[in-house]
Amino acid sequence: MKSLTYLCLAILCCVSTNGMSKNFNDNSPTTNSQVQRVRLDITTAMGYTRHLLLGFTPDNAASDGFDYGYDAVNGDSYDNDSSWMVGEQRCVIQGVGAFHESKTYPLGLFLSDAGNIEFSLEALEYFEQDIQVYIYDALEDTVTSISDSNFTVQMPEGNYTNRFFVAFTNDVSVMVFANQQLSVSDAIKTTPKISYINSTQELQIIASQSLDIEEIKLYSILGQNLKQWSNVKPNLSGNYSLSLSNISKGTYIVSVKTKQGKFSKRLIISQ
Repeated sequence: MKSLTYLCLAILCCVSTNGMSKNFNDNSPTTNSQVQRVRLDITTAMGYTRHLLLGFTPDNAASDGFDYGYDAVNGDSYDNDSSWMVGEQRCVIQGVGAFHESKTYPLGLFLSDAGNIEFSLEALEYFEQDIQVYIYDALEDTVTSISDSNFTVQMPEGNYTNRFFVAFTNDVSVMVFANQQLSVSDAIKTTPKISYINSTQELQIIASQSLDIEEIKLYSILGQNLKQWSNVKPNLSGNYSLSLSNISKGTYIVSVKTKQGKFSKRLIISQ
């Protein structure tokens, strides 16, 4: 069984990307059984880069779930890291079925330090036609192409397993979200609404009753922790209102820690 596992992983990983363009093309013929590969790099605020591989098996030898011999578990325990999320498993290699542009695959970010996170596409291998690769942000509901340029986003510390997805279309309405225990629609419903009220100079958080908020933090765009609230209580309307009267104009990051997970939102204070 071990030899079969190593053999299958070798099939997914055997081609080096040294000196390789994003669209792999040599003069050797390809076959319908050739594994198509997407190589992705994610660089965290501390400068560490995680190399991730997604392999499409045209004969559907692998599934969207965890498959021994096709999925490689991330066995590291770095303070700042990322992985494919295959159910609850963190993987550095994920083998799936045949490529389809509607399929979307979740990424996990595990961050002990706030700062910029950079997503970059390193290579596409054995695709007979050009494909586009995107990062879908379920919290912001944005789709960003990484086919020609990298995507950088400011993030507070925390674990994020249901926010960022690798996608192959910019049409959210047709996306199929693989390997998820919580659907994106459910995630959006349970995500707190975070906003700044100009008239009262307050941070307002509207959260569902199912969320138990434990801590709220305000960061500068560079990741500096500016304010922190613990043991906060909702008002009579069930919402949270926190004074930001001494905060100057600018762009900030709000991080909300709950028993169900962490949520973050970019906040713009204009007056």
